Amino acid sequence: MSTKLYERFMYGKRNRGRRFSLDNSRGCDVTEREKQGAKAKRIIYEATVRCLDKYGYAKTSTNRITQEAGVSRGALTHHFATKEDLIVETTNRILRPTVNPPKEPPPNKGQTPEDYELSIIKSDLIRLWQHVVNTPQGRALLEILVAYRTDEKLKERIKPDLILWNDRMQRSILQNYILSDGDDSRFERVWQVARVFYRGLITHDAFLKDPGELDTIIEEFVNMLAPMMQRRNPDD
Repeated sequence: MSTKLYERFMYGKRNRGRRFSLDNSRGCDVTEREKQGAKAKRIIYEATVRCLDKYGYAKTSTNRITQEAGVSRGALTHHFATKEDLIVETTNRILRPTVNPPKEPPPNKGQTPEDYELSIIKSDLIRLWQHVVNTPQGRALLEILVAYRTDEKLKERIKPDLILWNDRMQRSILQNYILSDGDDSRFERVWQVARVFYRGLITHDAFLKDPGELDTIIEEFVNMLAPMMQRRNPDD
């Protein structure tokens, strides 16, 4: 079974997005407008992520986003009438990546199946930190979640989406991994703890003299968590 944790940790099943219709019964100008609209929204989304990562939620104003994206205020409000609309879209895009998981390396010479299995799980967990959580997108999401605590308008808008994404994340991880004791209910709780740890680790460098210590901390965490996990047999 191919390694899925990197692709599915925060996001559930891959969503490849909507295909643009090439049906000749529709005018080419409509299809072109759809393409241009999708491109503009992607540019605005990417600018929003960069601003959230660099400036934080409070200082990520729509004016700053338009400057970062290189678009007019009118172009932004055409796609997103309010900042809350934009943040809702950004949150859902962050939680819906379309990345390809890496190929599993072959076992080392003399490596037992059990050791190989453990090495793959450890690699998944480390890759999760390096390529999903501690990224501009992961840090931008953390800024949104921190703002969620005190911004009532934002909370009202994104709470239902966050609940849905949480359910998808949990189902997704259970499709691919189990605890060694086979207790799925306990694994759901353990995985919630893991997600809280990963997000909290983003802010922990403030307490460290050397930010490189984060790598040591994540390695220690992985050494504790990985032996508790097994990849689920696809036939189960």
